[in-house]
Parts: sequence; structure tokens; C-alpha cells
Amino acid sequence: MLASLRRNGLVDSRTVTRHHRAAAAARHSSRNISISIRTLNGSPCKYSGTLSLALHPRFVSTTPPPTTGSLSKDTPPTASGTAARKHKVELRPGPVKPPKVSSETTPAPVSPAPSTSVSEHTPAAAHTSAEGSAHPHATTPVAHVIEVAQEDYQEASKHGILAPPPPNASWAGRLFHQAKELFKFYWNGVKLINTHRKRVRAINARVKAGGPPPSRWETRFIAEYRRDALKLIPFALIIIIAEEAIPLVVIYTPFLLPSTCLLPSQKERIDAKRREKQLVFAETMKPVFESVHSRALSEPDASLDSLLDRSTLVPYSSVLSLSTFGPPSTRRNRIKKHLQTIAADDALLSREDAGSRLSAREVREALEERGIVAEGLSTEAMRARLRWWLAQSSAGNDPIRTRILLIASNTLGKHDAAQA
Repeated sequence: MLASLRRNGLVDSRTVTRHHRAAAAARHSSRNISISIRTLNGSPCKYSGTLSLALHPRFVSTTPPPTTGSLSKDTPPTASGTAARKHKVELRPGPVKPPKVSSETTPAPVSPAPSTSVSEHTPAAAHTSAEGSAHPHATTPVAHVIEVAQEDYQEASKHGILAPPPPNASWAGRLFHQAKELFKFYWNGVKLINTHRKRVRAINARVKAGGPPPSRWETRFIAEYRRDALKLIPFALIIIIAEEAIPLVVIYTPFLLPSTCLLPSQKERIDAKRREKQLVFAETMKPVFESVHSRALSEPDASLDSLLDRSTLVPYSSVLSLSTFGPPSTRRNRIKKHLQTIAADDALLSREDAGSRLSAREVREALEERGIVAEGLSTEAMRARLRWWLAQSSAGNDPIRTRILLIASNTLGKHDAAQA
């Protein structure tokens, strides 16, 4: 048993305890002290006695427990005075402030490569960027419509079509004046359609009475009146219900407006968009026109439906400034009807000296109706291109097929009889 206790450290602990107690008792024992002093008058004085001192030692009953691994894990080591302190981590989310840039230094250009800075991944930065990208898109259409409407009104005022507001008018008074002038303009345009109706009736009565046939100008005037008459009812409803929506109609759905209710700047904008679309399709769809041209020459007996297949309907409709809305059969019939109208107009032009009496604007309109891009052509070049068209269109037996081939030839740059 003693051996077992010795192995467990109990006997050693008791031996150490007796040793410490003996040492403490020795320190507590009385000591004989002899002190010799001298008084102020110079006579010596000596004292001898016993002095007992208490040193209050620390009695250790057992040995301290050995250091375990759990204490070293739970208790962090003491950091030295020179060790760097960790930065304080702010757990509360907050916006990241951009660094201040000195006015004396020029900021370096930003690389287009994606950055990995912290500010790009913070919620505040993402929210700010989202607002900055969404705000312009939310306000741009409205601002664009207002700006376009103001420009149209100013241009019409310069030409004397609309009366400008009084110079001393307030904001509400100016707005009311502009609305009143626009209403008067649109109402006069509606009444002008009725005037055109009476004139068309007179032309038809003359022809029925055995008079001369209608000229090209009268024929186009009658066709323009019929298109305006079809647009009259929906346009009148827009004026009565929501007159302020007319600028939106002019910008996004100009085909709903009669020709008599268009301001000059509005008509120029519509024509510019139409010509841009015609130019884009004429330049980008040349492989399609090349395919139609080769098939029309290699297969003389090919039907019109085979020439105007699904892949050619949109390019032909775009260069002829026709609508691309509807199923393929509707678009194909629309192209055929337009080419029949062009064939009748070609006959009128040939009867009237091949269009030599037309103005530069009328020549350009004639070319664009036939799918010929007139952008960048002089007046003489446009007249030469129209004479080429009239000469080639009169050679074929099928008017529609001939004009389908001529449109493809012109788009490919074959503007003379030898190349066509």
C-alpha cells in the first residue's frame, strides 16, 4: 500500500509538507539581538533581548496540479508589447465612403476590367448603382416626348402654322395657349379632309362625264385622300378623348395620323426613320436579293410565291417602306398590291415625259416608293435612276415579277440594262 501511495505522490506530498512546516517554525523561532546606540549627549547605550518575528509563510499542503492541455487551449498566451494589434471589425453594415481625391492631383484612368474592391460588393454600393442605372431609363422616354413636342411646336411657330404664346404669359397660360393652338390645327386638318373629299368627288365626276383621265398628281391625290379617310375615325377619337396623347402617337405610331394633321417637323422625322430603315435593309440584306435575282434569271417560269418566300418578305417589305406586320400570306399580298400600284404609276410617268416635269422632292419620293435608296444621289442621278427603272419595267410581260427583279438588281448595284 505504501508503494502504491508513493506512486500516487501522496507520501512525497506529506514529506514536503513536513519540511515546509519545519522551515516555517525555524523562521518563527526567537532570535537574540544586541543593539548598541548612542544618545544625543554622547553617552553610549546598549540593549540586549529576545525578538520574535513573524514572517507569515505560505504553507503548501499539496503539490500544484500539473498543467493540462485544456488550460492552454482556454487561456490565450500573453501578447508581447511590440505585437501588432488587430484592426477593429465593424459588424454593423454601413455605406462605404469613397476616398477623397485631392484637387491638385489628376485621377488615374479607370481600367475597364472588373474590380474586386469591397465597395462594389456592399449593399449600399449595389443599391446606389441600381438606382443610378434605373433612374435614367425611367425618365428618358417622358423627357424625350416633352422635348420633341416642344421642338415641333417651336418649328411650327417659326413657319407661322401655330401662333406663339404671349411673351408675358405664365406657365399655365402658355400651356393652355399651346393646347388651344394644337386643337385648332388638328381640327383644321380634319376639316381639310372634308375639303379633299369634295375635290375627289369633282375629279371622279369629270371622268364619268367623259372628260380627260386623271393625271398622275390627281391619281396620287385620290389615293392620299382615301388613306386619310381611313385614319379619320381613330384620330378623331384620340382628339376627343386624350388630346395630350397625340405627341406619343406622333413618335411611336405615326401611321395613325392623317397627312393633313402632321406638322412639318413631324413629317420630316417620320420620313427620316423610314429612309433609315430602307437603307439598313438594302445594305444588310444583299444576300437575300442576290438569291432572288439569281433564281428569277435561272428559273423564268418560277411563280411569284416561290420568289417571294418567307426569307424575302421582310427585306422586300422594308425597302418598299411597307408594314412587316401579319402572317407571310398577308405580307406577300401587301407586296403584290404595292407593286401593282407602282406599275400603274409607271404608266402615268411614261405618259408624262418619264417624270421630267417632277420636282426634286417628287423624284425622290418616286424612287423610294420603288425600293431605290436615294440617299446621297444628286437630282440628275435620281432622274437617271428613274428613267432606268421606267425603261426596264416596260420590257417584261409580268409587271409584278419584273419589278421584283428590278428591286433586286438595283440593290445589288446593277443600274443599267446590260447588267440587269
